[in-house]
Amino acid sequence: MKAEYSPVCTNIGEMTIGVPEFDDRLDAILGQQAEKAGESVDGYVRRAVVTRLVQELTDRDDSELGQLLRHLKAAQIEPTAAAEESSSIERALDDPDRLAAVERTGLLDSPKEDSYDRLVAMVVDALQVPSAAVSLIDNRRQFYKSAVGLPVELEEARELPVNDSICQYTIDGGQLLVVEDARVHELLKDHPAVLNKLAVSYMGVPLKDDQGHAVGTLCVWDEQPREWTVGHQQILQDLAWIVRERIFG
Repeated sequence: MKAEYSPVCTNIGEMTIGVPEFDDRLDAILGQQAEKAGESVDGYVRRAVVTRLVQELTDRDDSELGQLLRHLKAAQIEPTAAAEESSSIERALDDPDRLAAVERTGLLDSPKEDSYDRLVAMVVDALQVPSAAVSLIDNRRQFYKSAVGLPVELEEARELPVNDSICQYTIDGGQLLVVEDARVHELLKDHPAVLNKLAVSYMGVPLKDDQGHAVGTLCVWDEQPREWTVGHQQILQDLAWIVRERIFG
């Protein structure tokens, strides 16, 4: 009897990626691996595609994007003991060098751009989240260069005071911030966005320049608690490399 085949497909942005002619055995293996990663089969395939895309661009592609991804990766600065010690005295958010780096991007108060909107749409689709944003953050405000899922008042203003921002903590921490349920998070449980149930779960990556200054974030959030798997975290960090290329390229 001839086996029935059904393609496994997933969408990223406007691209449809098919994995044709998986037999029952391969389908079963794919399902097992997705379960181990704590993801749906679609999510597992989506992550594999995004990770492969960024890896190939970083390792082998000779385009400007590939070259810049390699440069940014090589320039990633690890926190030193002195930096960790000084963080208790002065917040990274207020660092004058970081603030100067934010200004140099030229993106504060800039109009919306299709290229950033497409990147944010890709993040929403890849992680299956209702809300995502690329933001620039100084010591006074968070400016949304592009966003999906903002409340109407923020959609119009495109900014909010930094004290009302969750991304301020991503900037201060200097690394991926993962919050599955902010209602029980010691730092965020009394945050206005959490109390108003606008952001119950959150994941954000700082967007750093070549000197390691975080000028903003790529972040996602949900009104419901979420389990952010290792796969979800990797997707967000991979896509953050592409956003960095757009900002600093």
